Amino acid sequence: MVSRRIRFLFPVLTAVILITGLCAGDDALSGNGQALPILMYHDVVEDGQPCNTWTVTAGRLREDLQWIKDHGYTSILPRDLEKGPLPKGKSVLITFDDGYESNYRLAFPILKEFGDKAVISLITKYVDEGDAEFLTWDMCREMEASGLVEFGSHTYDLHQDQPRGIRRAPGETQDAYDRRVFPDLDTSVSLIQKNLHANVLFFAYPYGQKEPWASDYLYQHFSMTVTTKYGLANLACGRYDLPRYTVSMEESAAHHLGGRP
Repeated sequence: MVSRRIRFLFPVLTAVILITGLCAGDDALSGNGQALPILMYHDVVEDGQPCNTWTVTAGRLREDLQWIKDHGYTSILPRDLEKGPLPKGKSVLITFDDGYESNYRLAFPILKEFGDKAVISLITKYVDEGDAEFLTWDMCREMEASGLVEFGSHTYDLHQDQPRGIRRAPGETQDAYDRRVFPDLDTSVSLIQKNLHANVLFFAYPYGQKEPWASDYLYQHFSMTVTTKYGLANLACGRYDLPRYTVSMEESAAHHLGGRP
């Protein structure tokens, strides 16, 4: 005979299993209406130029967007999610990290060609100081005005290897961490708002690495955060710490999305 206590726990355990299943693994997301593939790009180069893991050619990006169009995907932005749930059909979020100048010179014309949207997460120090490898505020304003591009934060100047991104440094106290990290993030957001007159909803973790000490701040200041963890995002479990698919010359959008219904 099953005890009363165990009988009581059955529905609780069942609920936990169901919720866990919804939030774990690509297969578990099928048909729940909240699956959102997020594609991650960085730099773009001319066709024929050498590439690394974080670089694609303009031709590859065009092929990716053509495949997305041919297979019925609609690109969305974080601000679209602020207005309501995912639209009916298949959605995709296209992201560019760092804010390279090539995002304007090479990627933006291709986005306009297909009418696709993308969110670019800026390392705002490079933009504000006029680093030639990165976007200018004028470029950002033009892209933002098109309605196709939204800008998020990738920190002001914390995309460094030591300490690594927003991870706490060895032996760092929480007070010292707060004084080092949060003013940087405040500066990043303030610069974007000042120059683009737009709310900053999106944050991409440097190196994709999270830090528990920053969680409360990020949840209070952004409506969506993304990592570099591989996988299909499930909005049924919230919009924070979402996984993405890294697009490279070896692994195209079709490679990541080809098996999706």
